[in-house]
Amino acid sequence: MNNTDNDKKKSTVIMYTSKHCIWCGRVKRLLTDNDYPISEEIIVGSDDNPTAIPDFKSKYNQDLKTVPQVIIDGKLIGGYTEVERLVKGLKSINRV
Repeated sequence: MNNTDNDKKKSTVIMYTSKHCIWCGRVKRLLTDNDYPISEEIIVGSDDNPTAIPDFKSKYNQDLKTVPQVIIDGKLIGGYTEVERLVKGLKSINRV
């Protein structure tokens, strides 16, 4: 196992999702397929998790307008496209 594999296993991943979000499922699968442990914050409406949206805004200084939103080790990565770029980039580094 190389250093990058060790680093991602130690990573803390938080995903802000909704229950019926196709892209949320895809990014979750991408992360789990690449051995990232995930903590999920489901935000569908204020009744489900009323503090998730204000907490997100407070922590990351921006509104939560779309899901999924992925945070890795406290850094806001973004949605599926940004996570895919990150994962593919790590795989490229591993091959070098």
